[in-house]
Amino acid sequence: METNGSINATDASAALAEVRRSRARVAWSGYPAWYWLTTGAGLSAGTAAILLPDWWGLAIVAVVTLGLVKVAHIAGRRRGICEGWVRTAMTAREVLALYGPATVVILADAVAQRLDWWSPWSPIVAAILVFGLFAGVGLTFSARTGRR
Repeated sequence: METNGSINATDASAALAEVRRSRARVAWSGYPAWYWLTTGAGLSAGTAAILLPDWWGLAIVAVVTLGLVKVAHIAGRRRGICEGWVRTAMTAREVLALYGPATVVILADAVAQRLDWWSPWSPIVAAILVFGLFAGVGLTFSARTGRR
């Protein structure tokens, strides 16, 4: 933003606040619904696939991970934003709210499996929870930001 002349602290503060709000709108409202659903499904498939015997689980997780990277790239291009992996308009609180619950479920399921506390249904329940948590939070944040 260019100005012809001096700008006072109040105007500068208001301009910075508007930039932050604009970045938040771009960060969330630009994602299409299919992105949240596809990424949630991929995370869910990865959670369930890790249980497969021998090397199949790791191979499927690797393919799913590459697919998720491609989905993120396509969604970024569709949004017209080329932000990198490290820098994003999401705040730390939003990143924690988006990825935190799904990560906790994945780690809890892994610990339960290693300690033999799991039943045959626990990986399925964990996969469904991961999908629901990630896609639900993403869709909710996108809808909420779109109304602002």
